[in-house]
Amino acid sequence: MEAITHPAPADAMARLEAAFSHLRQHFVGRDNVLEQIFYALLTREHALIIGDRGLAKSRLARSVFAHIQDDLSPFSLQLTRSTSVGQLVGGLDLEKFERGTYVHNLDGYIVRAHFAFLDEVFDANDFVLRALNGILNEREFLNGPQVEKALLHTAIGTTNFIRDTRESRAVLDRLLFKSIVHRAESTLERFRIRREFLTSHGGTVMATQAQCISYQELKFVSGIVVGESKDYSIEVPPHLLVMLDELIQTYERAINKKTDSERFHFSDRTKNKAIQVLMASALRARREKVETRDLAALHFLIPTVGGEDEEEVFDDSLATVLKSFSGHDRDAIDRAASLSDLVAEMVTRQRSGTLNEPKWGERLVYKIQHWINKPSAEITLGSLMESARGLHADHAPVQKMKDEVIAQIREAHERYHIAFEQKMGG
Repeated sequence: MEAITHPAPADAMARLEAAFSHLRQHFVGRDNVLEQIFYALLTREHALIIGDRGLAKSRLARSVFAHIQDDLSPFSLQLTRSTSVGQLVGGLDLEKFERGTYVHNLDGYIVRAHFAFLDEVFDANDFVLRALNGILNEREFLNGPQVEKALLHTAIGTTNFIRDTRESRAVLDRLLFKSIVHRAESTLERFRIRREFLTSHGGTVMATQAQCISYQELKFVSGIVVGESKDYSIEVPPHLLVMLDELIQTYERAINKKTDSERFHFSDRTKNKAIQVLMASALRARREKVETRDLAALHFLIPTVGGEDEEEVFDDSLATVLKSFSGHDRDAIDRAASLSDLVAEMVTRQRSGTLNEPKWGERLVYKIQHWINKPSAEITLGSLMESARGLHADHAPVQKMKDEVIAQIREAHERYHIAFEQKMGG
């Protein structure tokens, strides 16, 4: 494990942490909601806060954006059944309309904003939700000949109910981080809320220079998480990807059993975004490699935060998965992944006629050479098969992966006619 020593990411992350530390001082009992928004900002995703009126949902969203210095003002809109698409994206350009072109003036509206606050989002009609869906997910506004790239980084929506329509379900899926906020129950928590009011008087929590992060800094560190950075990257070991899938499947089975429904099934989109949450957790810890402990960060993505049943099921599912995958299993997964990469490379070169090109395998062989204890010149398809068969697998998913790698090697021999004696790199 190599720690990130470059000052730029570390400094930007320190400023982001300082901003949220300041927010936690003002929003009593909202630590988990703020954690969700923290990860939403780092993964360039969106958050939804669900709860009754009067629970400071709007104030929290506005205060988060007040801690980000940006040349563009956050877009803000309270949605109702009568809200028009024009109120979301801007009114029609009347001059162009008179010439027969239906084009919206986008300046000052959600398409041209980095951040958006959408109050009572599910009060909106389906026409508005349909337009919002494309902006949230594809980051595009499509309106006939008008195709505009949305600048949106993160939106925070609030609602006191979920409307179950096709359009609302689509928007709900795009609001990846979901939380339910409750009224304070303990005397001490209510006391802390009243005392905080004496400081802020219920207004948007503003920040000093030391309590802010600039949008450019946020864009930079989130770019590391979403794979845009050319200078910084975060490694995700193969065994973490397998454990992630197993964690989500375990959670799905458990929550569906608990609720006697088939409601909880996560899309591949959500599973892929979960990888970015793991990367964000590693970046937060100043690491360049995701570790098993980062799986705990998925507590803020997979269950609805504030939904006690969901959170409890997630914690149990995480404990089950961590216990199920032994150190041998994790090592076997990483080895199996490297073996699979090598075999895939052999097949690609066999099909292109470059299998005998000298020394091509040296750039990949180092990953497994210490496992098979042979110099690169002696690595053959047969030795890869021998190594695959020797993989230690305690857990069923690991055994399945082992069997699939063995089948891949067999297919390389039978379908692509690579001899077991064929040496890598000639």
